[in-house]
Amino acid sequence: MNFIRPEDYLPRKQHIPDLKKYGIGLIGCGSIANTAHLPAYKKYGLHIAACCDVNEEAARATAEKFDIPFWTTDVNELLAREDVGVIDLAIHPEPRLKVLQLIGQAPRPVLCQKPLALDFEHAALLSSEAKRLNITLSVNQQARWAPAHKALKTVLEQDLIGEVYSIHHDMRSFQDQAGWWWTNMKNFNIVDHGVHYVDLCRYLNPTQQEWSRVHCTTAQLNGQNAIDPLIYSANIEFGPKGGRNPLMGSLHFNNIVKANRSHSNTWWVDGTEGSLWCTQDTLYMALNKHKNVVHEIKLKGSWFPDAFAGSMLAFMTSLEQGELPPVPPEDNLQTVALTTAMVISSQEGRVVESTDIFGGSGQG
Repeated sequence: MNFIRPEDYLPRKQHIPDLKKYGIGLIGCGSIANTAHLPAYKKYGLHIAACCDVNEEAARATAEKFDIPFWTTDVNELLAREDVGVIDLAIHPEPRLKVLQLIGQAPRPVLCQKPLALDFEHAALLSSEAKRLNITLSVNQQARWAPAHKALKTVLEQDLIGEVYSIHHDMRSFQDQAGWWWTNMKNFNIVDHGVHYVDLCRYLNPTQQEWSRVHCTTAQLNGQNAIDPLIYSANIEFGPKGGRNPLMGSLHFNNIVKANRSHSNTWWVDGTEGSLWCTQDTLYMALNKHKNVVHEIKLKGSWFPDAFAGSMLAFMTSLEQGELPPVPPEDNLQTVALTTAMVISSQEGRVVESTDIFGGSGQG
């Protein structure tokens, strides 16, 4: 049985007749831009028009490495170029407000590095400012376009496993290397790396209901390098409180596993007519109507770099077709509200409701 083909989950550009119309102006020439964004754009033939960084050497080296025709340390010089059709905003959250305000003087559509911000209040400010400046803004939650996650979502949309009642993620990794920036970031494992899996839990949810409550616990090892816990476990309720709504999410991330042969990244989605689960290279399906059979689908591509091209191409496609961006600020605010709630829950030892973050209805 052929449930899914590579063209169903790998990046697609056939809906964009003129890629040069969307020449990419990269702002931020750091590690993630050089190891993921730009290799992805090169692989899929996207036009990189210019790059910019406050560090002159970083801007120059990036331009030379990827044959980018123009580099600068001045955002205004990048914005003055007519061949820059979209902005890839690949900088840390702190300076984003100032840069958005500069872009607002010569508006371009902006794909902003995930998450919109590390806490809800800052994310809400950036969202409202982009709206005020008339900037079309999408958030680069590129994990949604990782082949495994996109394939899982695509099969879910075929309604093969009935009513989905459980979404579970288990991640085992290691990021406690001394001297790296993330070891000094507050709540890194939840608000920065972990935000991928929090966002994916919402993305994979096939119902129309948003998260309503979360309970999160964390653990910190004695002598670890990171200043905050590298282990979290979160139970997420969707819909009305009380545990009677037929969907729950559970996320567990142990990011201090030193035995790398035991590392893994697995999603489980259970429905009334079967189950789906996937690693980063294989999708599995067991259906009630196919007794004693496990369908195993080997996947092509990889998160790095394909997901980064997928996110940008989806953004360009939305612009070309006059549609909403794939991850508008309102969507990402729900994800950031959830990670903010997880931090509060873990620190205060209590269940946190979406209304505690948003106020009112909890829907933003």
